Amino acid sequence: MASSRSIEVKVGILMLVALGLLAAFILVMGGINFQPTYSVYVNFDNPGGLQTGAPVKIAGVKVGKIDEIQFRGGKVDEATGRREPLVRIKVDIEKRYQESVRENSLFYVTTQGVLGEQFLAIEPGSSDSPILDEKSAPVRGLDPPRLDLLLSEGYELLHSTVTALRDNKKEIGETFDALRVTLKATGSFFGDNGDRIKTILENAEKASIEGNDLLKGVNDKYVKDPKIDRILTNVDNITTNLNRETPGMISDAKVTLANTKRFTDAVATEEQAAKIKKTVDGAATLVDKANAMANDGQYIVTQIRKGRGTVGALLMDEQLFDDLQEMVRDLKHNPWKFFWRE
Repeated sequence: MASSRSIEVKVGILMLVALGLLAAFILVMGGINFQPTYSVYVNFDNPGGLQTGAPVKIAGVKVGKIDEIQFRGGKVDEATGRREPLVRIKVDIEKRYQESVRENSLFYVTTQGVLGEQFLAIEPGSSDSPILDEKSAPVRGLDPPRLDLLLSEGYELLHSTVTALRDNKKEIGETFDALRVTLKATGSFFGDNGDRIKTILENAEKASIEGNDLLKGVNDKYVKDPKIDRILTNVDNITTNLNRETPGMISDAKVTLANTKRFTDAVATEEQAAKIKKTVDGAATLVDKANAMANDGQYIVTQIRKGRGTVGALLMDEQLFDDLQEMVRDLKHNPWKFFWRE
């Protein structure tokens, strides 16, 4: 009786130990701990293969886990008018690591190795940024690269390329044939005209040398020439003199304008204007009379030069002038003829 009860006690103790080991194994393998945690929210358009319960790590150290993945359906924000991210993830982080999670921290999905499970990694933010806590707004995570989408688009591009090549095989062949003919003709052209091309290159080199010599001569004659320097010096001196004399000229001009203004103010009355008009009209009359007299004088001179009239005949008729000169000479020699009368 005692032996059978002893066996039952041992079996019970063994079962309890086995259950304890099983519970401990479940706790260890399931990553269950009793550290206090807090929750933050991270938005993604596509978190890849991230699953609920996946670890959250900072610098390779597990600091929490993913508690929930919500599909929000891309609702439109009425305030901004933009579409919201499609997925929101609730992340539980142990409070002892809260100092490392800031509002400018980076949340991104990565994997443990090439084929390992995906987890959420956190890149700690700067110390001057506020700490991310439960009251903070949801942060935006970096979507992982879509290898499946890349492969699909690459396959589609490759398929389109192969289809285009298959459908245009004849045109592509003709294009390559034309290209081959063109390259062959180009090679033949260069081979047949090698001497001409060489001559052209030599002439081009010669023209380049002559151009350099010409530029050098122009530089020596028109840039480095002492005459040009003197001209520039003279221009500089003239500019300097103008700058020095300009203030005096401006002052004189101001004085002249002031005198003109005073004169204008003095004659600005109606009485003075009437007198000036009368004077101007009289001067105009005198000018008209002077012009008429000048015209008459010019007419008389013209008639005299033509030998018309007594004065014209006396001045312009050489024979009459000679007769008068002969008569004067005769009277000088024979003054008694003044008193002789036949």
